[in-house]
Amino acid sequence: MKHLTPNDIVNLVFQAGIVGAGGGGFPTHVKLKATVDTILANGSECEPLLASDKTLMKNNAFDIVQGMKLAMQATSAKQGIIAVKGHYTDVVAALEEAVKNETSIKIHKLENYYPAGDEFLTVYDATGRIIPEGGLPLHVGVVVSNVLSLAQITQAVSGKPVTERIVTIAGEVNKPCVVSVPIGTPYKDLINLAEGKSDPDAQVIDGGPMMGNVVKDLNAGIAKTTSGLVVLSKNSLVVRMKEISLGQMIKLSKSACCQCFRCTDLCPRNLLGHELYPHATMRTLDYNSAEATKHITSAFLCSQCGVCELIACDFMLLSPKRIYAAYRKELVAKGIKNPHSKKPEQVTSAYEDRKVSVAMVMKKLGIEKYYKKNIPFLGNMNTNFVSIPINKHIGAPSLPAVNVGQSVSMGDMIATCPEKALGANYHASISGEVVEVTESYINLRKKP
Repeated sequence: MKHLTPNDIVNLVFQAGIVGAGGGGFPTHVKLKATVDTILANGSECEPLLASDKTLMKNNAFDIVQGMKLAMQATSAKQGIIAVKGHYTDVVAALEEAVKNETSIKIHKLENYYPAGDEFLTVYDATGRIIPEGGLPLHVGVVVSNVLSLAQITQAVSGKPVTERIVTIAGEVNKPCVVSVPIGTPYKDLINLAEGKSDPDAQVIDGGPMMGNVVKDLNAGIAKTTSGLVVLSKNSLVVRMKEISLGQMIKLSKSACCQCFRCTDLCPRNLLGHELYPHATMRTLDYNSAEATKHITSAFLCSQCGVCELIACDFMLLSPKRIYAAYRKELVAKGIKNPHSKKPEQVTSAYEDRKVSVAMVMKKLGIEKYYKKNIPFLGNMNTNFVSIPINKHIGAPSLPAVNVGQSVSMGDMIATCPEKALGANYHASISGEVVEVTESYINLRKKP
């Protein structure tokens, strides 16, 4: 392989369409334009029941390390850190083997707590640096990348765009598994790979039980950011919390919130020293919210991790998270920007003591019965039809570059990032014919 300049790496990553695979969807090529001293690989996978990153790290550790080296080269970083749960001894062993000859890359063993995958927490745990309110890892000299995104960088410089991803299927299914499938594989096909639902009425969640969203159309296809599907009973706490309307939740919160402070006590961003006080924001529901007070504008600081609603609240169904999301939407609509910029010098004294273990999260959610220490990896699975979302990333929607009836080969560009915009390219994940093109997705079917 010829020598690659930082610009070469950035351009190859852009062409390959790599975005944050951990769920954020931020275009990776933009991150690699920064100049930092540290690349941090996020392999925490803190959402309960998921094992996609765990499986990847165990089986493709060298691709992750090579991707980290390329990211370090692009950003002039002097050190690389791979953050992984310390109790995954087989994964740690695979990574240690992959870095044994690398003097500038080390493994950081994380505790098994939620939400260790929040990049603010991962950065603090791995480097001791606290990202300021409303800030980015870049502001403390760090670029954070999901381990799958780093493996995809390795593939990108070899000419392979993002056409597949690794996904966990867990919960109320007959055979939980981890698979690698083409981007755009319909949700229903993934459920079939797990031999169907064990509860026919169960709901499917894209992502983990804490931060994932209920899938409304099982014929739709998975995105580059889909790390897993969790299937849970429609009567489960998780599904009920995700299905309750904002109006119902506000009415319940006004009548039931007792200002116990537990949501604030356990808020991960508050524990980092950020001025985020969920209990006080709940109190604003009783007042006129026309004035953007600090407990309303603090919505910009919320990570939407769900600790406040699903772990902290003893009444249940009270959700500061939902209030913050609603306030933020309203503030943005009014053109109000984040006014918070505090730079904490240290975390709160309770930071370590108030970490919530993943075991406790599963018990609180009532999903511990679905936990499996080792979920089988079925390898690469094929499909005859894909519905590829072209807007599931941060930035401008991608522009379709194909027409109905057109033949494409796997890897061909099918949607492009608008010129001079923040966005991503998309590629055909199977070879076949274009059967539908919209502003949101492109459908491909293999030819008979």
